[in-house]
Amino acid sequence: MEINPTETNLAEELPTNCDDNEKSAKCSLHTKKIAFKLKENNGNILTIHHTVRENDKMLRIVISVACFDMRGLQLVAVDRRGTIFVFDLVARRYWRHADILAKPSAITASYKEHNQYIVGNKEGFIVLLDVDKTQFLHKNKISNDVINEITFPGQPLEPKCLMLIRAGRSAIIMDFQKFTCTHRLDFDKLQMSLKYASYLPQSENILTCFTNDSIHIWSGVSLEVIRVIYPIRLRDKKLQTEEALPELTLDYDKTGEQCANINTGHGLIAAYAYRMDGSIFALSTWDKFLLFLSPYTFELTSLVNCKNFVLLHLSLLTKPNDQFLIGLTNRGSVVMFDCINTEYKLIIDIGPARSIKPSLDNKYLTIGRSSGELALWSICHLLSVLKSQQECMTILRTAFKQTKPFKLPSTELDGKFQDEIKKLLTPHRLQQILQEFHCYPAKYRSLIWCSLLVLPHNKVQYSDLVQMGTPPTIARRCRSINMKNDTLKRALIKCWSSLSQWCKVLAHSEILPDLIFPFVKIFQQNHLVAFEVCMTVITNQFQLFFEYHPLEPSSYLGLCANILQHYDKMLFDYFVAKDVTPTIYAWNLLKNSFSEVLDEEQWMCLWDNILSGPTYYLIFVVVAYNIMQKEILLRLPDKFIIERFYHDQNPVDVRKLILKTQKLLDKCPGHLHPKRYMSNFQPIPQKVYPKFLNYPNECLKKYEDKVLDLQSVNTAIDTRMRDLELEELEIMKRLEDGLRKEEHTKRLKEVEKYYQDTLRREEERINCQRKMLLLYRKELRHKKAEVAAALQEAEQRKGIFVKEHELHSLQYYIEQERMCNDINLMWAEEELQNQDLELLAQKSMEQHSTPSLTITYYDDICKLQHEQKRLNNDIRKIVSPQLATRDYKNKTQRTKKPIKSHSDFEAELEKCQMEFLSLTGP
Repeated sequence: MEINPTETNLAEELPTNCDDNEKSAKCSLHTKKIAFKLKENNGNILTIHHTVRENDKMLRIVISVACFDMRGLQLVAVDRRGTIFVFDLVARRYWRHADILAKPSAITASYKEHNQYIVGNKEGFIVLLDVDKTQFLHKNKISNDVINEITFPGQPLEPKCLMLIRAGRSAIIMDFQKFTCTHRLDFDKLQMSLKYASYLPQSENILTCFTNDSIHIWSGVSLEVIRVIYPIRLRDKKLQTEEALPELTLDYDKTGEQCANINTGHGLIAAYAYRMDGSIFALSTWDKFLLFLSPYTFELTSLVNCKNFVLLHLSLLTKPNDQFLIGLTNRGSVVMFDCINTEYKLIIDIGPARSIKPSLDNKYLTIGRSSGELALWSICHLLSVLKSQQECMTILRTAFKQTKPFKLPSTELDGKFQDEIKKLLTPHRLQQILQEFHCYPAKYRSLIWCSLLVLPHNKVQYSDLVQMGTPPTIARRCRSINMKNDTLKRALIKCWSSLSQWCKVLAHSEILPDLIFPFVKIFQQNHLVAFEVCMTVITNQFQLFFEYHPLEPSSYLGLCANILQHYDKMLFDYFVAKDVTPTIYAWNLLKNSFSEVLDEEQWMCLWDNILSGPTYYLIFVVVAYNIMQKEILLRLPDKFIIERFYHDQNPVDVRKLILKTQKLLDKCPGHLHPKRYMSNFQPIPQKVYPKFLNYPNECLKKYEDKVLDLQSVNTAIDTRMRDLELEELEIMKRLEDGLRKEEHTKRLKEVEKYYQDTLRREEERINCQRKMLLLYRKELRHKKAEVAAALQEAEQRKGIFVKEHELHSLQYYIEQERMCNDINLMWAEEELQNQDLELLAQKSMEQHSTPSLTITYYDDICKLQHEQKRLNNDIRKIVSPQLATRDYKNKTQRTKKPIKSHSDFEAELEKCQMEFLSLTGP
């Protein structure tokens, strides 16, 4: 929308001989109130700018922040230099405050007093401003960082007079009455840092958002985290379960502002907002989504996909307009849309903006522009525009469902009706309908076309052309036109005749009937409109079609070929290789205005866009059609089939064809653009039909002279032919009687011969069928034998398979039995070994418990010793005493050795038994 609102220059009140500091201190301008006016019945009711003269130059100072009071009756704006301006929207007066605060960054209204505001700046200062007093009530520096957000809590902490301030990466709680800091929460860690912090509406809780996309809810009393929410995870989970999402797309001007850089290094959450009644909480993300959460359960209630923009600032309206949202996009535009029906949207065309701020009662909206101005808008007006758009869309949808065309008005009302139509159907409105639906409603199509082409309805001039009659050339050529609908045929002939009387070359054109037929069919009930539509199209869209009549328009086709070569070199080279000229792939489409390759509904949709576009739009339609059919064309084998392709209806999406055409039109380079060779749209003037001269006139005159000569010769030839025909009739009458019988006999013989030949052919056919039957029987027997052999082989294979299966089963059973026997033998052997070990252990234990051999046979040993002594004595008696003594010593030693050896044997035996027990023990 284009609006010229009332502008207020805040510097008009300032004397030119004092600087800004002197104005506040010496001039006492805070007491001077200046009247201003609001623009009534307009969206942008006021535009504020601060322009001063410095060094003989006009300098515009940017208005940084602005805020409404709690009632929405007062507006405070602070510029970049810290000058504070107060606007009373009821009394329509504004004034300048005496004190200043340089580099302001945030402002909010006090909930205690209507004339008090909290203002923060980039240096960490925060002040309490009373607009009725000359100086700040309080001023305190609370941080070295920028003050970004200032919020107040709701019940039950409201009596404590607290406020939450986000300064840099810290959240500071201040006492509003004492104006001192009570708590300070620093959030600046390596993994995450603070992005946003504010009190929740109608609550004591504090909301903090961090760079890792987590939201923490803090208790305002205990300052402890009571809940952590991850909205991005909730969104991703819903995207996996929900198939279709509501989508919101903004139609930006292609020459408009460029999209701002998107940086997701500090998380995906771009902005947040909540309704003041605390019923909904909204988040926008850098990856183009809009999330709505419940502030009570923090569950994701709905999700909107923003296709081509990101919302950097959000504002939710209150009841009864709680379904509407106002946002600032990353392209610098302000948009209002319906969150329930996202197709209804309104872009506020005010240029690039940098901030928005609505009043609490949703009556006003301030928009800070990038150029430094502050625009005040009426939200009620924006809502009415958006709601009217919804009503218009409802009416349009109803119209699109109706197929019966709207009847054009009677001739008596043409003048007034045309004036009303021109006011209502403006090109801008019609273009919006095309962008939304890609075509016009069928019911009002004829009316819209008449408005687009600006038809003059020259009834007198048209009557003069009709009274001139039908030219002989057309009367002769019309005999070859075959139509079932006689009414439509008469309408075509009448329109063609009128066009030929208007321009002679059209009477000799071979393509004109096919070219104008679709238009005549649409307006067949109104011959005047049909004639003027065809005339307008010929002088504009078809202005180069007759440039080289009767040949094809080589210049026009060359434009098509050049653009096709630029956009699709592969398809162009394929056409060149197959010797397919523009006459085939372009002229076959143009000479019948695409009616041969499209059905009626598609043709009308296409021509809605052609008539709404520039005169050279058809060229890009031809190129777009060939590019869209590229995959089919590249698979056609030769030139003949390719040419046949352009005479058949092929499946094509007209909406995609229109979008492709517009894309080619927008990106066409200047040196190839056909607008250099074709004139702009020129409607038919009132009360006159201008001559169409874009054809070779001299050649046509020579051709007409030759045609007249040929017509005279043709008349003489026709006369002579009629005479010869009469003579031939007389001769035939003479010969008829004599030759009738001969001819009758000859015919009978021919009939008889015909029947004989027929019988012979039939017999030959039957014999051939018998031979074929025998061959079929033989082949069938052969196939039966093959099938039987195959069945027998299959049975044999089946038996072998069964035997192999049984053999494998038996082998498996034997192997299992052998394995079981081996296991049983191993178990038995193991049991025997265990028994032997047990017996050996028992035997060893029994031997270990009995007395030793020395004790057992002690008496026997003593007897043996006694007998040994006696024997020794006897020997001494026999032998000499020395020998006896020597022998006695030796015997004594020998008798002692066996005793010692026997004890040693028992000790070794006991030692072996102990070692054996230690080895066989548990």
